[in-house]
Amino acid sequence: MKLPHSAARLAFLLVFMTAGRAFALKIERIAQFSPASGKTTYLEAAAGSAIVRFKTGVSTGAAVSALEASGFTIENNFKRFGWSAVSMPAGLGVAAGLQVLKAMPLVEYAEPNRVFRPRRTSNDPYLPTQYALAQVQAFGAWEYETGFSSRVTVALIDTGIEGSHPELSGKLAGTSRIFDPNTGAASDNQPPTAACEHATRAAGVAAAASDNALGVAGMSWGARLLSLKVFSDTDCVIDDCFARYSCGTSEISIAAAVNDAISLHNSAATGKMIINMSLGSSGGCSTPLQDAVNVATTTGLMLFAAAGNEGIGYIDSPANCDGVYAVGATDMQDGLAYFSNTDTLMITKGVTAPGVDLYTTDINGGYATASGTSFSSPLTAGLAALIWSAKPDYTRAQVFDAIKNSADDLGSPGPDRDFGWGRINALKAMRLAVTGSRDFAGTNKAVAYPNPFRPKSQRLVSLTVPEDMAAPNREIKIYTTEGELVKKLEGPAWDGTNQAGAPVVSGVYLFRIKTDKDSAVGKVALIR
Repeated sequence: MKLPHSAARLAFLLVFMTAGRAFALKIERIAQFSPASGKTTYLEAAAGSAIVRFKTGVSTGAAVSALEASGFTIENNFKRFGWSAVSMPAGLGVAAGLQVLKAMPLVEYAEPNRVFRPRRTSNDPYLPTQYALAQVQAFGAWEYETGFSSRVTVALIDTGIEGSHPELSGKLAGTSRIFDPNTGAASDNQPPTAACEHATRAAGVAAAASDNALGVAGMSWGARLLSLKVFSDTDCVIDDCFARYSCGTSEISIAAAVNDAISLHNSAATGKMIINMSLGSSGGCSTPLQDAVNVATTTGLMLFAAAGNEGIGYIDSPANCDGVYAVGATDMQDGLAYFSNTDTLMITKGVTAPGVDLYTTDINGGYATASGTSFSSPLTAGLAALIWSAKPDYTRAQVFDAIKNSADDLGSPGPDRDFGWGRINALKAMRLAVTGSRDFAGTNKAVAYPNPFRPKSQRLVSLTVPEDMAAPNREIKIYTTEGELVKKLEGPAWDGTNQAGAPVVSGVYLFRIKTDKDSAVGKVALIR
C-alpha cells in the first residue's frame, strides 16, 4: 500500500489513455462539498462510466430504451448483484451523467464507477529473514496443518500474478482472468501475467511453494492461488506499480472479479474460496460494491482487504464493507505500523498482521521485501486457508472466529480501533481450531520452537513471547549459558548465527525477551 499522494499530484484532472488498448482507464475527479464541514473533497471515478440499478419490475428492454434515448448504453449486466455497468455519451462528464441517470424514472440508483489503487508502502532494500512467520508462530502452526488436507484457494483481486515464477506456477488453480476496468468484461489470462509487481508479492506471502529448498515459504503450503487481474498493463509500470499515477482499477472490474470467484466457490478446481483484495479507495463502501460483497458472503466466500496505509482514523473501502475482514499492519516490534489506518470497525471485524519488510516473491522470478497492509492481508488470508484446510466443515464466520479469538492482544486490553482483535497468531489459531484450546506451554513462559533446533534443516527457531507479556518495544537477545551476549535479534526468530553472522557451535543457549510489560528467559538447544 502506498503512502498518500501529495496535494499537487491530486490537483488536476487525470486522463490517461493508450491507443490500441481497450483496458486503459480514464480517470476523473468529482468534487463533493460537505455542508457539515464546509469542505470540498474529491472522489476518483472511471470516466464515461456509471453503475445503475433499475427499479423492481423494469424489463431489460425498457431499461435499454430509456438509456439509449439519452445516449447511454448498457455495457454489462451483473444479474447476480442486481445492477448494470453503463457507458455515458461521448464527452459527458461523470458528475453530469449521474445527474441525468438519477433523474430517470426507471432508475433506483446511479453511482460513479469508483477508482481503486493497489495498496503498499515503499520497499526496504535489505534482505531480512522471514521474521513475520516467526512472529505469528507459523512454524508451530505447520505441525498441525500445512494446507494440503482439503482444497482451498486464495484468489487475488489485484494486478495479476506472474504465473511463471517458480514458487507460484505450480500453485495456480482454475483459469486466471483479466477484467476490463471500463466494463468489467472478462477474458482469460492463462498463464497469468503481471501488470506490475504487487500481486506477485502478495501471492508469495499467502501461499508461495514451501518446503521445496527454494526461496521463501508462504503461510499456507498447500493453498492454491487464482489470479483475477483488474489492472491494465498499459496503466502500470511492470517493476513499480506506483511509478505511474494512472495505475488504478474500477469498482466494476472488482465486482466482476468477485462474480467470477463466486461461481468457483466449492468447485472441483478450486475448493473453498478466499478472496484477498490488497487495494483500496477512500470513502465508505458504495452500494454497488456492498451488493457484490453481500452475494459473495451469502455464498460462503471469505473476503479479506487491506485496512489502508494513510495512517488515518478510518479504513479504506473495500475493507470497510460489511462482510469483508479488515487487516491492519504491525511492525517488527509488535507495534502498530506507523502507516496502518485505524477505525472503530476494527473492533468488530479487524485484526492486524506483520506488514513491514516481508520477504516474498517478486516479478522476473525474483524476491523482494514489501511493506504495507497489502501484505498483512494475504498473510491473514493464508492463515484462513490453513484453518479451512484443517476444518473444511467450518463456515467463513467460524474460520474468522478462530483467527480473532487466538490473536495476541496488543494495545488496549480487548479489541480496539488500532489492532482490532490483535496480531494474528497462527499456532494458537490452529490449536484453537483443531483442539478447541489455544493454550500451550508458551502461553505462560518463553519457549523455543523447535527445540532442539537444527539450523541445517530447520533454518529458524521461533522464540515465543508469553501471552501476558505481549506489548510493543520488544527486545530479544541470545546469550551463552555463561552470560556472554551472542546476538540481538530484530524479530522473534534466530538462525543460529552470532552478531557477526557466523554460525555458533552446538550447545545450549539462553534467550531473554523483554517488553514494556515484563521480561522472561528461556533455553534452546542448538545441534549442528
